Amino acid sequence: MDRKDSGGKWFGGLLAAWALVNLVQAGLTELDPDEAYYWMYSLELDWGYFDHPPVVALMIRAGTLVFSGELGVRFWFVLLQPLSFYFIWLLAGKPSRKLDVLTFIGLLGAIPILEAYGFVATPDGPLLFFTALFLWLYQQFLKEEGWRYPLLLGLCMAALLYSKYHGVLLIFFVLLSNLSLLRRPAFYLASALGFVLFLPHLYWQYEHGFPSFLYHLQGRDDIYQLKYTTTYLLNQLAIFNPFLFPMLIWVLWKRPPEGPMERTYRYLLYGFWLFFFYTSFKGHVEPQWTAVLSFPVALILFRETRQNPGFARWVRIFSLFTIVLLLAARLELAFNWTGLKSEFHRRQWVDELQERAGNYPVLFHNTYRDVSKYSFYTGKKAYAFSDIEYRPNQFDIWDWEKELHNKTVLLAAQNSWKCEACEKVKLTRKSFKLQVLDSLQVAGKVQCLLPDGLGPDWKIGQQIAVPLRFFNPYPHDIDLQKGTLPITAKGVFLKDGVPQSYPLVRLGGAPLAFPAGDTTAFEAQFSVPDSLSGTYQFGIGLSWDGLPPDLKSKLVDVRVE
Repeated sequence: MDRKDSGGKWFGGLLAAWALVNLVQAGLTELDPDEAYYWMYSLELDWGYFDHPPVVALMIRAGTLVFSGELGVRFWFVLLQPLSFYFIWLLAGKPSRKLDVLTFIGLLGAIPILEAYGFVATPDGPLLFFTALFLWLYQQFLKEEGWRYPLLLGLCMAALLYSKYHGVLLIFFVLLSNLSLLRRPAFYLASALGFVLFLPHLYWQYEHGFPSFLYHLQGRDDIYQLKYTTTYLLNQLAIFNPFLFPMLIWVLWKRPPEGPMERTYRYLLYGFWLFFFYTSFKGHVEPQWTAVLSFPVALILFRETRQNPGFARWVRIFSLFTIVLLLAARLELAFNWTGLKSEFHRRQWVDELQERAGNYPVLFHNTYRDVSKYSFYTGKKAYAFSDIEYRPNQFDIWDWEKELHNKTVLLAAQNSWKCEACEKVKLTRKSFKLQVLDSLQVAGKVQCLLPDGLGPDWKIGQQIAVPLRFFNPYPHDIDLQKGTLPITAKGVFLKDGVPQSYPLVRLGGAPLAFPAGDTTAFEAQFSVPDSLSGTYQFGIGLSWDGLPPDLKSKLVDVRVE
């Protein structure tokens, strides 16, 4: 048998074995709460979602048509990774010697972030696949004339962006590595096609007020802490293998790139690393945001193994050692023999809460993760709302909450709820403040219209009188005084995006109700809190009694002296 044919069969066999291991892992491992959140996406297919574009939802929906449970959620994500590796194998020159194949697969298997995205259902799975496909199509685009590869490249650009917004960085840094592309009409054709195909998502963003873009570009900014940067740097070492990462740095330092593809890989590495190093000065950087660099890392290291036998030997040693460690970790994720406390092992509280809820629907406070996991494992639709102390999410876009109006529900709230009649319950590795609420009045989408000229100079303790208008977009009337928890209006003072005070706003001049589909005017009064001094942003919120408010108006700048 020809050694090349033997090596090729080894490669195919190893890919099949990899896929089988991931399928078993996908079926045995409990969903992470974020996976459950994306499963919630799949229940309402759309052109976009608050956090991500729609490919993750589409893949989960397709998987649940084939299998039930965790395997259904993860099925297509498992199958995408071997396909990704196939295109990386093509980019590596289709190595067919048995030792080269083992080295190549070992390298991919020794990159921890790839091990994780071999079975979990997140947007990073399709992003990695379309990254591999994009790089291969780009290589063919550089080699061949004609219109086939520009069209395929345009399709792949759109697929990257529909997978995760990080795709735009990939496209940008590839272009930056080869500015001569700007002299090729075919590149403009590919870009125009990708843009046109992405228009439905952009229109969805426009219809919803660009929530994803505003959140990712502004909503994640925090006051700088050194740990953001140090954690980012340490995470890069961890996700790309702490044994192999120093070897990568050595190669980047010692070996100049050969050809346009190698230059592209380096531009991707340097570009992503520098971009997210910069963003670490604005807030926490998630480790997976640089996951697409796994393939340039593997390709650069593999090229060196073919030129340097001593280097190759150490790569194989480190890869084997890492794969053994990762296999042990994956067995623990599936069977939890050691009792490791991870997000993959937190299902028990769901059954305990369901028993307490009985037939009541559950309304979760300030969590998109718990509500998603509860819904997946109980098979019952649950609901969520967020106040100003929590990040916005997809539940703020959906209008599911209107189904609860005037109903009796079980509220599962966080510790920020200042309640008297609630019960603080400790479940298995989870705690809530619980209370059954009668005649719940739902006002999540109500808007408050502030008058022009509000502020900007206020005095401590000053009584502020201001006309307010509230618009109720719901098909139901809202009685502010009805139910177990009446609705109250609150002032909201923020400094650097952090809530500082919520003075009570007294509404007068009209019945305390918001008629369905109508705008109601009130004469409002509140006192400027004694605890404030300086420059703030001010708005109006609504809250159920004892809970922090949810902002309902625009923010205006005020000075308190």
